[in-house]
Amino acid sequence: MLYLYSVLIIAYLFSLFIDWIVLEYSVGVLAIVAFIASFKGAKRLYQVTSTAFLIIGIILFPSTEKHFTEVPFFMTSTMIILAIFFVLPFINSIIVVGRYDKSVNKLLKARVNHLGQLYYRGSIVSFLLGTFLNISTLPLVQNVLHKNLATFTKKLRNIFISRAMLRGYALCLVWSPMEIMVAITIDITGASYLRLLPWLLLFSFLLLFIDWLLGWKYKKYTVDIAQNQAVEINLSLIKKVITMLIYLVIFIVAILSLKEWLQLNFLTAVTLVIVPYSIFWAIAIRRLKSFIKYSIPIWKERTIGLKNYMVLFIAVSFFVTVLNQSGYMLVLQQPLEVLAKQPIFLFFSIQCLFLLLAMIGFHPLVTISILGELLQPLAYTVSPISLSIVLITSSLSTVMAGPYNITVSLTSVLVGENPYRISIWNIGYAMLFSSFGTIFAIILL
Repeated sequence: MLYLYSVLIIAYLFSLFIDWIVLEYSVGVLAIVAFIASFKGAKRLYQVTSTAFLIIGIILFPSTEKHFTEVPFFMTSTMIILAIFFVLPFINSIIVVGRYDKSVNKLLKARVNHLGQLYYRGSIVSFLLGTFLNISTLPLVQNVLHKNLATFTKKLRNIFISRAMLRGYALCLVWSPMEIMVAITIDITGASYLRLLPWLLLFSFLLLFIDWLLGWKYKKYTVDIAQNQAVEINLSLIKKVITMLIYLVIFIVAILSLKEWLQLNFLTAVTLVIVPYSIFWAIAIRRLKSFIKYSIPIWKERTIGLKNYMVLFIAVSFFVTVLNQSGYMLVLQQPLEVLAKQPIFLFFSIQCLFLLLAMIGFHPLVTISILGELLQPLAYTVSPISLSIVLITSSLSTVMAGPYNITVSLTSVLVGENPYRISIWNIGYAMLFSSFGTIFAIILL
């Protein structure tokens, strides 16, 4: 699988710059091979969902008036999503190799007097680490929080961990250039990331502050941490955090520079920057050998683990491309065009759609991939900034309250709770989260 996936994605990236129909067709054929090879090893939910997309696509295919030999051209429209999953382990690895994760995690081990303090510490650590470590953040934070909460009841402990961890994590994703939802949204709407960034940061810090206010209710629970477990927050720790944030700023500048230089879409620019920037970062902190030694095994493991996403997004690509070329997309766009005349109804519908579909097993990446195709013609009639904010905040609300979302699923495993119960514990804040996005969007119309 490692070699098949690597050849597929590298060939796809070359096809973005080389206008050669043979290469494009070959990528499509490789995608079909990857789908078939991955299907058996994928989880049942992904098998069922991808099969449904394939069946609908096959039924609609005759209306495209294309010959069946052209099917490989239908299999690559979502390949860039798989490409960014392919390179993300490298930026994750530099945080571990540079020991930034351990430095930030010390914030959780610093002395606290009550759970109100521990709550905002857990939230801010998830917020800081989530930008770089993505899903790997959750086990790190859960492990430290669980130790500090060992003397409390299981229900209180699990509610506390799921809320502090998932909410802080979701809020860092809102503005992160490495978050796929953000990158896809920018490509859908054509909005400028620099114009979006101040509003996304304002949203993120405002909702983080609200979350801290909600978490302060835990102050009634005192914490007794032994002296030898406490860690002092010193100047060295603060410098480490600041250094990590400076590298993030440079990373954003590198993405925007490459995007403008080569006239790429945002998601492609992010994908192409991650590996060379990670190497540059490793050289800058004199950890290149450690980086290579650590990142390669992690990259291999994560790449082999792409079976679920290979099956899902290759099937979605076929379905969406067929829908586009069959003419049925125009039929589906008509209700959205009516809603677009009153943007508040359009925004509210998008907000509800993501949460409702997440509850029944639709991955938000699938929802935004299909919805993006439907919304693209409306990007010129509705404010791109407003539409972007709604898509980003609505899709990321599922990070906290989507029982089939990987974040909720992983949290359920870590704390030993049903994913639907974790979703219920966070559904109120998830709705608040997406509602604030809608309010921001309306204000900016």
